[in-house]
Amino acid sequence: MPSSRITPDWSSVPAGRRIGVSRREFLGIRSRLGLRYWGVLLRAMLVLLPTICAGVYFGAIATDRYVSEARFVIRSAKPTSSLGGLGALLQLAGLSRSQDDAYAVHDFLTSRDALHQLAERVDLRAIYNDPDADFIARYPSPFYGRSDEALYRYFQSMLSVVVNNSTGLTTLRVQAFRAEDSERIARAMLDLGEGLVNRLNERMQGDAMAVAAAEVARAEQSRVARQIAITEFRNRELMLDPGKTSAIVVELIGKLSAQLADARAEIAETRGNSPNSPQLQSLQQRADAIEHQIDVERGRVGSSSDGLAEKIATYERLMLEREFSIRTLAQAVTALETARIEARRQQIYLERVVEPGRPDEATMPRRWETALTIFGFNVIGGVVLWLIGAGLREHASHGGR
Repeated sequence: MPSSRITPDWSSVPAGRRIGVSRREFLGIRSRLGLRYWGVLLRAMLVLLPTICAGVYFGAIATDRYVSEARFVIRSAKPTSSLGGLGALLQLAGLSRSQDDAYAVHDFLTSRDALHQLAERVDLRAIYNDPDADFIARYPSPFYGRSDEALYRYFQSMLSVVVNNSTGLTTLRVQAFRAEDSERIARAMLDLGEGLVNRLNERMQGDAMAVAAAEVARAEQSRVARQIAITEFRNRELMLDPGKTSAIVVELIGKLSAQLADARAEIAETRGNSPNSPQLQSLQQRADAIEHQIDVERGRVGSSSDGLAEKIATYERLMLEREFSIRTLAQAVTALETARIEARRQQIYLERVVEPGRPDEATMPRRWETALTIFGFNVIGGVVLWLIGAGLREHASHGGR
């Protein structure tokens, strides 16, 4: 006869009794598990909240923006000829090739001065305060007020000017909510850049002309001063050319020396023929007079204080200074003419490589790229926070022990 087994009815036994715990303990465990689940979910929501906000904004709220792009290059004209001396000075004054022109235009286009000049040509506040644009992207917004400084910071987010060092090209990008507005602003920015280049040309040409004209004026004053010094010397010394005067004196000394030799020969002849001749005395007196005159003339030439040698040295120095001033004046006049020729040539050019176009499709904002980037940063941030929390819990558990 088969044995019968009695199966207990567990349905009436509380759940806590089945595993050896009380109902109160079971409810406490379930409550703690629920709190931990909601805590993990809440932390996950907080970590992913920026991604969720970005997804909502870029997916449903963000307004399309059109980008107009232009490219240009800054070129410097080579000088027509290389000059030395004053030409080098003129090159230092502004006629030399500059390597920083592209960066000068870049800094100007991103400056407040350029924004003020642009605002005079284009109504930026009306363009970027588009009623169809979303409340975050348009101006003014919760992040940008109505002040000029806020407008400058807002426009910097809509403007991009990048200089390529390898090719020398500068890329200008302007964003706007309408395609025609982005094109109009880009063209106005290029016009401002060309205006800056023209002002730089005018300033360099003006500086070069001013330096050359000042050098010519200085050379003319030096030339006049040297001529006045020569005239004063001639009036003071009562001679036109000490060199020619000294030549006459030397020639006179030569003639007197010849006469002295003749007189001494006649004296010797007379003394030999008739020693008691009454002419000997007059001949001797004549020879003494000629010798005295020779000494006087030689004193005129070789005197250390008032002699012709000193006057000749002074006169030659004045003539050398005058000759130098004449040459300097000629070089200055030549440099001035060269500066005038260079002034007629434009030294710096803004050459447009790509004209601003009117885009037919909005390329900004980059919705998926931006949202994925924010998501990646959120994941990295969440992992970092989790590692920090785990480290703190482990440290607290070791401290409790």
